[in-house]
Amino acid sequence: MTHLNADQTVAIDPATKWIPINALTPRGVKLQLINKAAGVALYGALLPGDTFFTHYYPVPTFDKDEK
Repeated sequence: MTHLNADQTVAIDPATKWIPINALTPRGVKLQLINKAAGVALYGALLPGDTFFTHYYPVPTFDKDEK
């Protein structure tokens, strides 16, 4: 369930967690990327050799039944 954080500055979903980047992380495709210490997420492609980003999440999709 989405709600606002304690500071009322971010909508969060506590059930959705960032995935640590590892050898199996997709490369060269659009992902949501974040550096945990920097705390700002963006859409981008993780390229081989990139070391800045620490976590990722796949791009969400629409429900096929949504009008």
